[in-house]
Amino acid sequence: MSKSHKFDESIRNPFFSLVGRRILLIMILLSGFFTVFTTLLQTYWDYDEAFDNVESRHYEIENIHADLLASSLWIYDLSSVQERLDGLVNLPHVNYLSVRSENYLFEAGSPVEVSKLVNEYPLEYDDPDTGRTQRIGTIYVESDTNTIYAHLIQQFFLTLLLNAIKTLLVCYLILLVFHHTVSQRVFHVAQFLRGYNPLDPGQKKLELPRKKYIMEKEDELDWLAAETNKITDNMSTLYRNIMLERERLSDFTHVSSDWLWETDADLKLTFCSDPMRHALGIDAKHFPYLHDVLTTIGCNQFIGNLQRQQDFAMCEEIIQIDEDTRYFVFQALAHYGVDGFRGFRGTGIDITELKKTQFELETLNQNLEVTVDERTRELQESMERLKAAQDQLVESEKLAALGSLVAGVAHEVNTPLGIAVTASSVVKEITTTLNEAFKEQTLTSTQFASLMKQVDDSISMLEHNLNRASHLIRDFKQTAVDQVSEAHTEFDVKRTIDALIASLHPETRKIPVEPIVKGEEKIIMHSLPGVLTQVISNLVMNSINHAFDDTDTPQILIEFERQDEHLYLCYQDNGCGVPKELHQRIFEPFYTSKRGRGGSGLGLNLVFNLVKQKLQGELQFESTPGEGAKFMFLIPLNLANITSQQQREDDQHTIGKQ
Repeated sequence: MSKSHKFDESIRNPFFSLVGRRILLIMILLSGFFTVFTTLLQTYWDYDEAFDNVESRHYEIENIHADLLASSLWIYDLSSVQERLDGLVNLPHVNYLSVRSENYLFEAGSPVEVSKLVNEYPLEYDDPDTGRTQRIGTIYVESDTNTIYAHLIQQFFLTLLLNAIKTLLVCYLILLVFHHTVSQRVFHVAQFLRGYNPLDPGQKKLELPRKKYIMEKEDELDWLAAETNKITDNMSTLYRNIMLERERLSDFTHVSSDWLWETDADLKLTFCSDPMRHALGIDAKHFPYLHDVLTTIGCNQFIGNLQRQQDFAMCEEIIQIDEDTRYFVFQALAHYGVDGFRGFRGTGIDITELKKTQFELETLNQNLEVTVDERTRELQESMERLKAAQDQLVESEKLAALGSLVAGVAHEVNTPLGIAVTASSVVKEITTTLNEAFKEQTLTSTQFASLMKQVDDSISMLEHNLNRASHLIRDFKQTAVDQVSEAHTEFDVKRTIDALIASLHPETRKIPVEPIVKGEEKIIMHSLPGVLTQVISNLVMNSINHAFDDTDTPQILIEFERQDEHLYLCYQDNGCGVPKELHQRIFEPFYTSKRGRGGSGLGLNLVFNLVKQKLQGELQFESTPGEGAKFMFLIPLNLANITSQQQREDDQHTIGKQ
């Protein structure tokens, strides 16, 4: 029987279902095993019950009827004894009875020859006159066990037969239910898939048959049918998309101006695009060997690459087409299979127009070299200004950490200068590459566009970093030289700080944060108010730029009070804080946590120098990560007295040296 015929029969006949038959066989084996087991167990229970009944009957004769027989014998009522025996032998499970008493023998029933159960009990009489018990004979009982065994065997096979019939009937009904609920529906799914055609736009969806009373409203096979419909719909969509892509690729191949070609293992053309076919005069019905075509037009380098049977690219050839000299770049992929080399698939790109851009490229190279020279001179001038500013800083000795400042300047300026030097090197390398490609006539439009983009990016990087270096040098000069001299004046501390906070409002509202100023009224200082406001201003800007990135309710508190001849000033915020290992570095010049995002690292360094050198004060710093930063200052109230005293000490020191 053919496979197709078996498939069709499986839909109609449940016994042709391989799964159904296997399930039926398993059910019969399991049911038969349990049926035999339970029947044996029931037979064992019946066996025990039957022999218990026999023992019970013997016990009844011993304890009830034996006394009556003994009384009849004692009074010599022999006819009564025989009558009682004849009556007892009719009891169930009693086949033979006999009573022996001296010279008397009474019998009832037929003796059992084989397979019998035997018991013999004494006959005793209790004399009411004397109170003595006398043995007057025995009673002998026989029961046939063959009858019990035959009944048990008959009952065993009858039960087994009934259970077997019931099992077969149940299994057949289950097979029918399984056939209608599972097998037929699975066969419908398979039949649907066998006839599925992704090209048929009118393909019907899979619908499974349904039987009332034996099927759920929606079961697993319905889910399978729904998923099958989804998969077939997706396959149809995918197949249509593939056909669409195939048509699109075919259209692109025919309208493309580039040459597309393919060969077999013998280098015979199996496909070529229309532009290539028209340019080389190739017959669309009879493709020639590619070697013969290339020999005709003189593409020797192309022929050599084909003979190596390996991938190749950037194979430039000059071809005469209709008395017009054209430049082409060929590239191809070599395909291999289990049987070795299978052929090439490649393209030919017309780069004639790119040749016309070479003169423009040379002009661009010259302009690029001039630009690099100008930027280099500006870089040298910036380095000279940096050197002059550094020398002036060393001579003035205004900063507390000169070595750290010079290192910071060198590191900070070195980064943009190094990037600028790298960018200029990249520009030179690209210029060299362009010139070499131009001379070797291997320059493609893609390569030219990529290199020109790199040139533009390098020039932008060069200009940005030179400007960055120039700005850093300008900031360094501003920090390194002496602060603008101010006349010593008297001023009210609270009024001066309040005015400063008001002027910083455009910056503080960006966070937003509203600095709180707390302090004694009418504290008068004779010092440099501009320096003091510059210190507080730098601290506020430092908090705005660095402290409140992860703070929901930013706060700034400025407190001050008079302590003898000094002003105690405390500035604190509730920002992110500073790790303990960085406490010694925050006042270093050019150290910042936002390098590359606008931070110069000069704000706190300037605070340190202004407090130490201009205001002749002391500074302390405390901070815990997540709890903000705290700056504490102790500044003389009368800076003129401190300055005069230092001047006298310097004069005395000078006189002492003389």
